[in-house]
Amino acid sequence: MIDARRLPLVVDLDGTFLKVDSLFEIFATGLFARPGKTLLALLELRNGIAALKQRLTRVAEPVVDSFPVREELLAYLEQESKAGREVHLATAADQVVALLVAERFPLFKTVNGTSGDFNLKGQNKADRLLRQFPDGFVYAGDSKADLPVWRAAQAAVVVSSSRSLTDAVLAGGTPIERTFDDKSHHRAVWLKSLRPHQWAKNLIVLVPVALGWRDVTLEGLLRTIVMMGLLCLVASLTYLVNDIADLSSDRKHWSKRRRGFASGAIPVRDGLLAVGAILPVACIAALLVSPPAGLCLLLYVATTLGYSFGWKRIPLFDTFVIGLLFTIRILIGIAAADLVPSAWLLTFSMFFFFSLALAKRHTEILRAAEHGLQKLEGRGYQAGDESLTLAFGSAASMASIIIVVLYLVEEIFARQIYHTPAWLWVAPIAIFLFSCRIWVLSHRGRMTDDPVAFALRDNVSLGLGVLVAAAILLAL
Repeated sequence: MIDARRLPLVVDLDGTFLKVDSLFEIFATGLFARPGKTLLALLELRNGIAALKQRLTRVAEPVVDSFPVREELLAYLEQESKAGREVHLATAADQVVALLVAERFPLFKTVNGTSGDFNLKGQNKADRLLRQFPDGFVYAGDSKADLPVWRAAQAAVVVSSSRSLTDAVLAGGTPIERTFDDKSHHRAVWLKSLRPHQWAKNLIVLVPVALGWRDVTLEGLLRTIVMMGLLCLVASLTYLVNDIADLSSDRKHWSKRRRGFASGAIPVRDGLLAVGAILPVACIAALLVSPPAGLCLLLYVATTLGYSFGWKRIPLFDTFVIGLLFTIRILIGIAAADLVPSAWLLTFSMFFFFSLALAKRHTEILRAAEHGLQKLEGRGYQAGDESLTLAFGSAASMASIIIVVLYLVEEIFARQIYHTPAWLWVAPIAIFLFSCRIWVLSHRGRMTDDPVAFALRDNVSLGLGVLVAAAILLAL
């Protein structure tokens, strides 16, 4: 009887040695770096999947140094290699990708990957390994596509938490040498990636309704609430897009590397499918609920995609775009409730949220410097730009206060929609104190989250918000 532990150990790459599928990783990299060429590369599918893989590696350079690896499996392979066992790599990924991974991890004695028009997967892989190892081999895989290879092997290493897959391997007559659990609590990771805690930002849609309450109908209020719900859905999907765009930089970040896509807990393929299937439906639904508000939502989506595809790498313009996204939220509320737009309100929104976005960047620059980094990965800022963000951010903050005062004097008081409008002077005072607090904390490097999200958990900020709400009620 052959001792399987003496046989060569052949390891699959995608989903086995790596936590990710290199094909979709490269596609995502190309999509955000060279979208036109990447989409045109899909035409290669007419020549087979192998041709597509080869074309994509030419369009976008695989960033294999950042691909997350299954550390437990890696430790096992290193242990077996040190004990004198041969470890080989055999993958359906393109040969170029396989060689780059082998260069990063020099424990593999030979490397076999897809090349030309030959896709090294399933039975094709089994046939090649039988020729390469006539005396037998042990194979490590992760999916049902590997079943033909396991049937040809003398033993199996299963990298999966699926009981049905393990049963299928045993049913094929192949003993299991070792199993590695890949369970990663997908539901919890998906929920975190969708960022439901950020939905509170979309309450801004209701601001025009609160300020122009006399002109709001019940139908307009219901439309606004529905649009806010659709905006929450769309915002979550665009967060997925942004995370996929930031894969490489997030994996180099001290905290963002634990995000769903960056860590490999959520496949990039699933993220792209979710966005592609749900986002168009949400936009069509918005157009049906309220055509003007739906157009504003489309503008929000286009702006967010522009941010993800490259605007976020332009210093200061990236924070301008974030301010614009908040202002579009207000426009959605105005359009859904069928209200007259206020130039003062929209101008205040741009300056105020531009300032908050810069406060976040200011903190990131300071923290990058603390970690010895010379620049923000995936952004256009350098370690010495903190004085720039401080100057522009504090100036925009003070400008927003002046605009609030002018808004009250020129529009709110003039329209006489409040019984005791003097109470509204509480608003600019509270906004001033809130802005000062944000910038003090940011300059001290203590703004660990988005300032808007921070405000929703900060007792002082919440207290100022309650004070403003009380002042509005008293003014009514």
